[in-house]
Amino acid sequence: MRLTQWKFYVSTVLFFAISGCASNIEHIPPTQVPISKNKVFSGSFDQVWSAAQRVLSEETTFKILDKSSGIMVTELKTIDAKELSLAQTYFLGKTYKSSYTVNFSQAGGGKTDVKVNVKLQAVQAVLLSREESNENVESYLRQQLFDKVAANLK
Repeated sequence: MRLTQWKFYVSTVLFFAISGCASNIEHIPPTQVPISKNKVFSGSFDQVWSAAQRVLSEETTFKILDKSSGIMVTELKTIDAKELSLAQTYFLGKTYKSSYTVNFSQAGGGKTDVKVNVKLQAVQAVLLSREESNENVESYLRQQLFDKVAANLK
């Protein structure tokens, strides 16, 4: 009886350890082409600022929103709202969260330069979290933001 219980325990732990390597960023292509941190938009500072503010306010809340300095900083949010279950997170899985720091400056000729820095935080085993860098994921998030701002300018 004890040997059977031990086998069950070991197989359960192994199952969760193997399946627990999951993350909420598995849908992001591993070969994402690096996206520049800067993009110039055709539109006045006010137009681009308003478009970016609309896009970001739909997804997250702001820590800093200072138009006179041309800076927006968002709170951390779960990437693509894909949370892992408690069991997945407890057994090696990671739930990634992100925040944006967006800087705006006039580029002349009715254009606005936007610089986006993405901060990633990995949450693992319920309470363990740390900042990580993953150019693939950061590029994916930057591209999403740039695309949404461009769509809001039309």
